[in-house]
Amino acid sequence: MPGIQLIGDLAVVLVIAGGVAWLCQRLRLSVVVGYLVAGAVIGPNTPPFALVADLERVETLAQLGLVFLVFWIGLNLSLSRLRNLGFSVIAATAIGALLVLNACRLLAWALGWSDTAGLFLAGMLMVSSSAIIGKVLDELNLVHERPGQLALGVTVLEDVVAVAMLTLLTSVAQLGGGQPPPGLLTTLGGLGAFVVALAVGLLLLTHRLLDRLSREAAPEIRTLAVAGLLLLLAWGAVRAGYSLALGAFVFGTVMGSTRYKADLERAFDGLHQIFGAVFFVAVGMQVDFRLLAKDWPLVLLLCGLAWGLRPLATAAGLLVVGNPPRESLQAGLALTPLGEFSFLIAQLGVSTGVMPPGIYAAAVGASLLTSLGAPVLTRHSERLGERFTRRLPHRVSAWVEFYHDWLTRLRSRTSGSLLWQMTAGRLAPVALHVLWVSALLLFAWPVYGRAREALGGEGWAARMLPYWFWGAFGVLLLGPLIALWRYLTVLAMLLAESATQGSPRQARLRPFLEVTLRAVGLGVLGIWWLALIPAGGVRLGVAAGVFAMLGGLAALFWRRFARLHSRFENELRRQFRRATHPTATSAWAVALPDSTADWGLDIDEVTLPGNSALAGRTLGELAIRAQFGCSVVGIDRQGYGLANPRADTVLFPQDKLLLLGTPEQLARAARYFGAAAGPREDTADFDELTMETVRVPEGCPLAGRPLRELDLIRRAGVQIGGIRRGKHRNLAPSGHDHFAPGDELLVLGTHARIKEFCALLNPPAGDSSASAAT
Repeated sequence: MPGIQLIGDLAVVLVIAGGVAWLCQRLRLSVVVGYLVAGAVIGPNTPPFALVADLERVETLAQLGLVFLVFWIGLNLSLSRLRNLGFSVIAATAIGALLVLNACRLLAWALGWSDTAGLFLAGMLMVSSSAIIGKVLDELNLVHERPGQLALGVTVLEDVVAVAMLTLLTSVAQLGGGQPPPGLLTTLGGLGAFVVALAVGLLLLTHRLLDRLSREAAPEIRTLAVAGLLLLLAWGAVRAGYSLALGAFVFGTVMGSTRYKADLERAFDGLHQIFGAVFFVAVGMQVDFRLLAKDWPLVLLLCGLAWGLRPLATAAGLLVVGNPPRESLQAGLALTPLGEFSFLIAQLGVSTGVMPPGIYAAAVGASLLTSLGAPVLTRHSERLGERFTRRLPHRVSAWVEFYHDWLTRLRSRTSGSLLWQMTAGRLAPVALHVLWVSALLLFAWPVYGRAREALGGEGWAARMLPYWFWGAFGVLLLGPLIALWRYLTVLAMLLAESATQGSPRQARLRPFLEVTLRAVGLGVLGIWWLALIPAGGVRLGVAAGVFAMLGGLAALFWRRFARLHSRFENELRRQFRRATHPTATSAWAVALPDSTADWGLDIDEVTLPGNSALAGRTLGELAIRAQFGCSVVGIDRQGYGLANPRADTVLFPQDKLLLLGTPEQLARAARYFGAAAGPREDTADFDELTMETVRVPEGCPLAGRPLRELDLIRRAGVQIGGIRRGKHRNLAPSGHDHFAPGDELLVLGTHARIKEFCALLNPPAGDSSASAAT
């Protein structure tokens, strides 16, 4: 019977993978290690014979497993979660990745490897295992410590770095052998443009499609549509010259920001578990552990870099964004286990001939060793961090403290700067438009090539094709280009006004500077445009004719193009606000208006626990408005929204109630329903709570006042867990206690709330002594 052998091979893979993974779990190891070992056991490199007959079909299923695995990662890394991580953690992750990249390129040069081999080595070391790190931190009760929070934030973002590196290295390998391709920056720009174009298209289209399917089709049809789109986008990413992981990851991130996230998690959980296991088993099948006896120096090299370079690079990145040295090093030491993407990058390096054959087995061995060493390093990270901090030279410590104080003052001045407030909101749209237009241009060239091949080189249609194609494409680009020029014009006006303010010759200098800035912007746009057009791509006559036509259209219909593109921008903003809103994954995935701000009202979402005694009772019986003063304005029941429910509406377990009221009313109501509360904009998961040490600056306006009078829980959403004054520690401060300048406070809350509390500690603007170290 055709295909029966595949069923037998799949049975062998799943049974042995399950058994070895269970054994590894009993040994307190990651199940991923079990899958890799299972692959090595049943693979062709383990004598006396291979247990799997058709390796190619299993590897095909493994590619399918990679798609579902990366989609699952993206599904749990939604746009709202990326936004909640904050810019500082994102910047620290990027800085750490760049430090690892440059260090590995130097090491590759010292070892006599190619520069591309250095890129592959860096890619293997940029990624940590989020599953192992989360498990270790949870077992050591470090999830709510500030270093643990930093480590979890960084390891989540390293999944994004891994997908980007895998995509970049796939393009590098396709472009050229063992030497770095000449267009590396072009590859990076194309990657960014592709991601932006894909994300924008998905934000605009998928939510409407899923809404319609949910109304008009059965749930299984919606699941089939999502699975089909997932595979289509993965295939499209490969056809565009990138890794299939890129399309799956971006699609998962957008889907994770919709109200269908919970349904998709239930639908794809089994596929993710089964085919994800097949993927890791297929990876292990290619490992020849006999190579470890010969290439053990590679294992030691990878382990040494994972235990030395990675913690230092991550600590440096966290230090740069304002975290104390001890906490930065603690977080870095928790990020030593190499991640699953390291195997993929090593496999890609070996298959393209860039890396030595033994690097693949070395990556698996190093991952196993770093996973075993992770609990030990994390357990002793606090002691190592304190020892490192004590041994820092006094001058270095003073410079670090000065830098952090300067960073705090800079953030304060920037947030209060009128120029920054007026220009910051326009910088992101400029970058978005640049990437969007770049993506359209890069996409247009292969389409034009296919059309020219289809028409051939002869005939009237082939001769007119350049005019038709580029004319139509230029009309498509007019809207974004007009919007981009308007943004640059406004920025030039604001910068010219700010630069000449207070000058006696402002009336003459401001117009001149504004025109100069516009000219510079126009020149930069021209250089950027020419960089995207390949040499000899379009004849001069065709280009002149198309530009003349577009110029005439822009002059005649400028306002109409601007109006149409403005509608497009508004729709994109609305979808983005919905995707990043705290209620994005509920039935109330809408951009809620801000009109309640003038009334002092907030919107909170509370989930009724599964074992709640309130289940089965009606809203009229509970009398929420009479008890607490807030109103139930909606109920999300398994993804279906009930707007303005009536008093006879019965509550069921796992109902999500949308409450409208003041923060105090919402807090009381949420405690009544058995859930934590707070204003929805700032509501955090329990895992986001952390403890940080904050130093009270000189001139602090809150110093000397009793804690009861400060009412920090209501005012800033934090609690003071301890006060250290010199050698004296107060670990149970009462409402009568107070803190003074120079004291160190142990503060409990989310990182965002603690930052707000630090802002309250700072002296009023203009006091040069203002400082706060966090």
